[in-house]
Amino acid sequence: MAESESVQRAHQSLIAAASTQSCSKSDLTPSNVSVHTLPQTASFSNIDALATAARAGSYVGTVEQDLVFSAHLGAKRRARAGNEGKADEEREEEEEEEEEEGSRPAKRRRSNAEGDAKRVASARELIGKSAPNLPSEELDVAQRVLTRLARELRGPCGEIVVQSSAILSKKLGLSDSRPRVVVAARLNAGVEISVSALKGCLGECWGDGLLTTLPTLHGIGKVELPLSEEAAASTNFGNATILLVTSVPTK
Repeated sequence: MAESESVQRAHQSLIAAASTQSCSKSDLTPSNVSVHTLPQTASFSNIDALATAARAGSYVGTVEQDLVFSAHLGAKRRARAGNEGKADEEREEEEEEEEEEGSRPAKRRRSNAEGDAKRVASARELIGKSAPNLPSEELDVAQRVLTRLARELRGPCGEIVVQSSAILSKKLGLSDSRPRVVVAARLNAGVEISVSALKGCLGECWGDGLLTTLPTLHGIGKVELPLSEEAAASTNFGNATILLVTSVPTK
């Protein structure tokens, strides 16, 4: 089967999956990227369903005001020495990580990572004091998740994805018998975010969460996750950031 025909069939398969996930628009770019416009608010299960259907490198991000899912179809990059036998997506992610690591000076990477870890640890300490009834083990999970997001989640060219983050105590649904430990983060506009990398960073918190381009979700907004000066300027030009909200599973 010719590659162009294979790409078209894969794209049509994704269109079918996208329609079941309430996507409003689907396009195939000249570079064989299958792009699907998600609702303003999409669940992790929506994203997961599309990534499973894609069977290719899958990404989420924003294009102006739209939340979009994309899959890179067509020929895969040739495996590097020592990478033979690995899954295409895994190999692609490792190559991206190597490129990103090589593009940032080691001292700056260590400094940023240390600063991120300290900020998350401080947030965990503050919520522990303000809501002492929250289970310590759930706060530990939230701290690990936010630390991974800040340290490891990057765009394809090494762009920082997480702009701000928070650990909160909230009841997210009527069925909640007590406040949940909530993990929230604001993700920068216009950055292509690997679905598998995001899923890996969130770990057990991947199961029940949302992404939205709305300014607030579950009462979480600019107060808890303030916009940077650069992000505020980008927003004024019509580029939406992504608000991520999920919770730590209860025991």
